[in-house]
Amino acid sequence: MTDPAGREPRALEDPLEDPGPLGGAALPEGPPEWFDPTRDAILTPRRLRGLVHPIRLRLLTLLQDDGPATASQLGRRVGHSSGVTSYHLRILAEHGFVDEDTERGNARDRYWRSHYRATHFTFRSTDDPGDAETVELAEQYMRMIIEGYYERMVRFVDSIVDRREELRDAPWTLSTKSLRLTPDEARELSRDVHRLLQRYDRDGAGERPGAVDATFQYQMLPDDEPTVP
Repeated sequence: MTDPAGREPRALEDPLEDPGPLGGAALPEGPPEWFDPTRDAILTPRRLRGLVHPIRLRLLTLLQDDGPATASQLGRRVGHSSGVTSYHLRILAEHGFVDEDTERGNARDRYWRSHYRATHFTFRSTDDPGDAETVELAEQYMRMIIEGYYERMVRFVDSIVDRREELRDAPWTLSTKSLRLTPDEARELSRDVHRLLQRYDRDGAGERPGAVDATFQYQMLPDDEPTVP
């Protein structure tokens, strides 16, 4: 059996033990300070069920970033028919990621919304650190996330010629910084970045003259490149 896009169902659709509510992941140090259990979900390897598919991940991201939309509207954004997007939206709904927005639309136009403001993934949950099966699913999920980061950067670079009049004053940047950190320092750095970003969050920053939507990307990874002797 294939989905409407012609893809074979992924291993993610196989029955797995229910890990509990999406927002119920337990972290050793408790939830991060930015986490709101009524608005956010912390995902773990087993809680990725239903999400690890490129179309579903893109649909969820659009609903989180841009708000409620119909299957037809989303289909135009992702380059698929409304039948394909409806199929994947139903799967997302079955796994608790999206809901029907009953306050919008009519008998013809059915609106969908993200159940959570944001979803964040971790391997550090005490109730679901991952096993051989689910860690492989988490790897697929992370690859999809990274591909999205890469595509966003490439779209910006591809647009430079059209932006040439604004390049001198543009604030956008691609940068990297080599660091030497203990694990505790790395975690504290990540918390500091999240604290700073809360000042500029789209939901809380309010409308300001000249403000435009932007995406902040950063990765903190081990530097495994061999050093030159």
